[in-house]
Amino acid sequence: MVDDDESVRMALSSSLRSANWKVIAYASATHLLGDTRRSELTLVIADIQMPGVDGFELLESIKQWKQPVPVIFITAHATEEIIERAKTGGAAGFFSKPVDDARLLALIGQILKQ
Repeated sequence: MVDDDESVRMALSSSLRSANWKVIAYASATHLLGDTRRSELTLVIADIQMPGVDGFELLESIKQWKQPVPVIFITAHATEEIIERAKTGGAAGFFSKPVDDARLLALIGQILKQ
């Protein structure tokens, strides 16, 4: 879970933990990319608009990993252009903020069962 907004990080992390998912929360994409535990990740939920490395750059970096993981995007600024860029870039899902927790959890379950 990567989001520069602490309140979003806390809320989504709490929701994911309540569904029995192990969560590592990062305040930035740079923190995730520099974490030695990143090889343990099975899925990444990331905000798109973040200072420094944005969600799209993060997705491109993850696609270069030895074992890439699915990335689900969340954003408060959902435009047609951003949604299309997420789809063509290979995002596993896309949610506008505030995130519909039930839909997000359903998608995570679906992705991780594959």
